[in-house]
Amino acid sequence: MFAVFPYITPFDFEGPVSSGETVQLACLVTKGDPPLSIKWFFNGEPLIPHLGAITGMFGQKTSILSINSVKQINRGRYTCLATNEAGTASYSADLRVNG
Repeated sequence: MFAVFPYITPFDFEGPVSSGETVQLACLVTKGDPPLSIKWFFNGEPLIPHLGAITGMFGQKTSILSINSVKQINRGRYTCLATNEAGTASYSADLRVNG
């Protein structure tokens, strides 16, 4: 039996945000056999916590990215990468920050 390739439900930020606002993204993997690995990237590099963005798993197929107080340094492309033995899927969204 073949493993099912991961599929990520499309997501996006709700338009430009202002400094100090809170944003969240949910990376929901609706298809794909376990075990699944879900990781976040920022502008093509692994997400690092000192930028103010934190991530956490909600169950086995959802990862939440949260930025409690957006700053200009948070502006850029956020990518969720889901991997299992069948392959890898990714989806990206751009965060635009006013000012």
